[in-house]
Amino acid sequence: MGRSSMFVAALALSATLAAAMKSPSSRLSESAQNLFDYSMSVSDSRYDASYNFIWYQDNGPWSTRFTAWYLPGLLYRAEGDDVKNAIASIEGILATQMLADYNSPWYGTYKLSPDAPDPTPDSPLYPPSIYDTYDPNWREFIGSQLIQVVEEFSGKIGPELVGRIEDSLEAAAVGGMRRNGTFPEDDNLILAYSNPGLMRALTTGWAGKRKNNQNLVDFAQKQGEDLLALFQRGGQDVMGEYNAPNYYGVDIWALAANAKYGPKDLPMTNNSRRMLQGLWDDIAHQYNPFLGNMVGPYDRAYSRDATTHSQIISLFWWGVFGREYGPQPPLGEADLLYDVAQGAAFALVMDVVAERVSDEAAALLTAKGWWDGERFMNKTVYGDLASDRHRVATSWLSAGLMAGGQTVTGETKNRGDQFVPAIVHWASDPKHTPFPYNGFFSLYPSATTIRAEAGPGYLTVTYPNTTQAGADIFTFALSGIPPSWTLGNAHVINGFDDLPCLDVNVSAPGLTPMPVTYGKQLRNHWFYNISYAVPADFQGTPQVHFDLAYTC
Repeated sequence: MGRSSMFVAALALSATLAAAMKSPSSRLSESAQNLFDYSMSVSDSRYDASYNFIWYQDNGPWSTRFTAWYLPGLLYRAEGDDVKNAIASIEGILATQMLADYNSPWYGTYKLSPDAPDPTPDSPLYPPSIYDTYDPNWREFIGSQLIQVVEEFSGKIGPELVGRIEDSLEAAAVGGMRRNGTFPEDDNLILAYSNPGLMRALTTGWAGKRKNNQNLVDFAQKQGEDLLALFQRGGQDVMGEYNAPNYYGVDIWALAANAKYGPKDLPMTNNSRRMLQGLWDDIAHQYNPFLGNMVGPYDRAYSRDATTHSQIISLFWWGVFGREYGPQPPLGEADLLYDVAQGAAFALVMDVVAERVSDEAAALLTAKGWWDGERFMNKTVYGDLASDRHRVATSWLSAGLMAGGQTVTGETKNRGDQFVPAIVHWASDPKHTPFPYNGFFSLYPSATTIRAEAGPGYLTVTYPNTTQAGADIFTFALSGIPPSWTLGNAHVINGFDDLPCLDVNVSAPGLTPMPVTYGKQLRNHWFYNISYAVPADFQGTPQVHFDLAYTC
């Protein structure tokens, strides 16, 4: 070979090596780059370079999960000590994996904080408690991030570390595959628990293919088929974890990661694209561009107002369309500083997300300001593929006022304060910018059987089973009253009869109004407690009905 040929060959080799060192997602859109940069600025400020973990007082002094979310950003940016720090952080994360007790519910998951002991079933030191002393979903949260690291940046971390990640994810997948909603003890990962289920389809299939573990591959195959079947059941195109603005963000991550990084011959890899488009179509119709919120009801919600408190779904508006679109809280808002830790990882799959947003959905998602007319939605949400057990969600939207309700029967366990089966939003101060100040009131679900229905200008809430615990009181949390309404005692909130921009006619026959109280928080929202008690000698079916009219 002549010198010129050797030179050309050397150039080709150099280009090949450079390409291997570069992320396949080497070019981000302007919007995705903006999200990436803000996410990294937040995480950079919390990185402990001595221990190579993110400082975050969540489940301990450091956060294993936040550190995993930081890895793709370090490896993509690759400036200064970024790659060295990422490799050290990967080593630290792998060291937190709990592998000592193969038969334990926490086998293969990762410690919440690197300083924590393993759960101690035989001593009071750190007794095992699901979602408290260990989190089984961290197999999937951390596992899916490590998959992204390998698929995007294997050339930067080297084959030895890639192999150790594969070993770690095989153990995580084995532990995750065992979960079925009843086993291990206190487990709740049923098919309808969408966000960890979608990530588990990726981690089990990916690890199974990488490690030639047919049991994992078979499990991923079945999960990929079943998750799509549940989504499409009855022609509904809905997640089993329905209308969850926070966890829809995780669902979108999981679907995009499956589509981009999943084994090409497994069903979830292709099904994810179909589900992504259907999910965005549903979100677009739930979104009110004047109020800057998705209409209720919500299966799971932390924030009830995305314009004041972050919801993870908002990060995808940011990354696909730009931060000037969709529901966005202030940049310094505390919940956003939590959620945006995932932003760098999300940015690297934003191309996959963007291509699954239809033109019709994009027009609704990027709309702004007042709009004419109204929309009504009626969705049936199934919990599994075998039974007819389902919930019915009804939603009505107009520009300044919207309401949502959900009917739930056949359940015996209270879903807690993340569950919002009935809620009304309205523009309590339409002059507030960039969005109107949102007022809302929502039912605190004390009973487990609830019939809530929303329609044009009304919301009705009924407790059909009066023998259940909690069916003796209807409690509503009212929030979002602008300061101009109450300053100087101009108005005093003593119920629903004197609210800014909203006329409410309440009918609660036979029920006893309770004294209104103020001063507590519900998921960071300060609220008035407005309750109606059901007397012990009440006859019939207790109900509270609201007729609603927007007045501004």
